[in-house]
Amino acid sequence: MRVCRFVLFFLAALIIASCSRIDEVDINSFNQPDGEVLNGTVAVFGNVTTEMRQHRVTISPVHQWGDNQAVLPEINRVFVLCGNDTIPYIKKEADRNKMVFVSEQPFKGETGKTYKLVIETPTGDITAEDYLTPLCDTDYLPIIKDHTKVRSYQMQSGKMAHEFQFDKHIYTVGEQPVICGLTFRQPEDFPIDSIESVSFVHNDMSLSALFTARLFWYSYHVTEDHLDQNETFITCSVSPEFYTFLLDVFNEDDWSLGLFATISGNVRGNVKNGYGYFFASDVRRHPFTYHEIYNAITPENE
Repeated sequence: MRVCRFVLFFLAALIIASCSRIDEVDINSFNQPDGEVLNGTVAVFGNVTTEMRQHRVTISPVHQWGDNQAVLPEINRVFVLCGNDTIPYIKKEADRNKMVFVSEQPFKGETGKTYKLVIETPTGDITAEDYLTPLCDTDYLPIIKDHTKVRSYQMQSGKMAHEFQFDKHIYTVGEQPVICGLTFRQPEDFPIDSIESVSFVHNDMSLSALFTARLFWYSYHVTEDHLDQNETFITCSVSPEFYTFLLDVFNEDDWSLGLFATISGNVRGNVKNGYGYFFASDVRRHPFTYHEIYNAITPENE
């Protein structure tokens, strides 16, 4: 019986191997830019939202692996175009690792318009643009309820405390992909300037089944005295192009799909003559308290 199993296994492996093809490629034929070629190349990340504030753009040099000598090119001017309007940006921070520019005056992005970032350098313009997609009405409480766990325990002092666990990456079914986030430990008006501070919500259930989002958790410990503390839930619209970018970022950053996952590669942004992404987003803020979450998801209150 063991011999038969071994023969069957060997034949199956032989059939699978015969269906595959090995392509021999000269690794030296790949275009591998050296530090000299990358010198002057930048990575850009910034946005325009529907919140009235000074919007910001961060410009960083692109480093070759193991090389920290890359420097930023000279920046002549930074501005954002929208229709016939030109919005100038001014330098706020600068060192050898990055330059941060903010709009000269606070302004509010408008839905239905396209915003184009222009960074002028002596060697040419670096540009990126994104359409400000209107945000559909999003009921934040079901999202929190479906992706939050609460564990109650008694502290050594005798006080009751609760641990709230939120998924870092949330996947849900909806008509529109959005970004969502929580302003825990940050001011209520915390600007959405980094995708690291928010969570990505998309509408593809098949991906929800594939990705092991439960590996990513943020935990917050709250005592009874802080259950009425005011917090903010944020939702932001995502253009189709930004949706693709965010999904690529997740695939690049996550390695939980197992043996047959594809190898990570470069993430394609919308920056011309550079790397990164400049996005436009409709932002909504929804106030809530820990009590509201606790009452919504604990069994005794269902």
